Amino acid sequence: MIELRKYKTSDRDAVRKICIDTGAKSFQKKEDLCESLALMFVDYYLNFEPENVFVADDEGRVCGYIVTSTNKKLFEEKCMEVLYPKIKKIRWWLGVFFKICTKSSLKMDEMLGGGGFHINIDEAHQGNKLGPKLLTTMGVHLKKKGFKYLYLITKNRKTRGYSFYSHYGFEEICTFGIGQPALAFSLENIKEKVNKYLS
Repeated sequence: MIELRKYKTSDRDAVRKICIDTGAKSFQKKEDLCESLALMFVDYYLNFEPENVFVADDEGRVCGYIVTSTNKKLFEEKCMEVLYPKIKKIRWWLGVFFKICTKSSLKMDEMLGGGGFHINIDEAHQGNKLGPKLLTTMGVHLKKKGFKYLYLITKNRKTRGYSFYSHYGFEEICTFGIGQPALAFSLENIKEKVNKYLS
């Protein structure tokens, strides 16, 4: 049986592995690019805000995670001072990408009052409602802290992710960069999701 729970330090390698294994296939061909995926998408949260990380645990094996930040000052400081130099060292253009993503995230936080997240589920566990369960768990966590939205910026409208988030109840609110849609879910509606996915 799969349990949704708070992250423990012993989950670190498993979370990083899922991030890398579900990342872009072209990145998986080179060890340094694999490392860049974990640096860009999970290391900040695991190192600096582990209290905002939840995992799906299948009998002792982490099979999915969701991460967020509730401290935007710390997020900006550590992303720029700690992670950016490491990512830039791997590939300069990844550093540029990371900087743009960080600034976009901070802009969305300003607009919506926080609640940006990153979620991943290993391939063997995809398709069994873990995504909505993790989203709902994070939504409850953020609502208790006074946040009003969950949000993310997607690659484009044709991705499986865009369809998944739209089905969950996210709505497109604006675009970033070269037309990347930003989607938001109002935490006013989180009780309905708790009844649907966590009861």
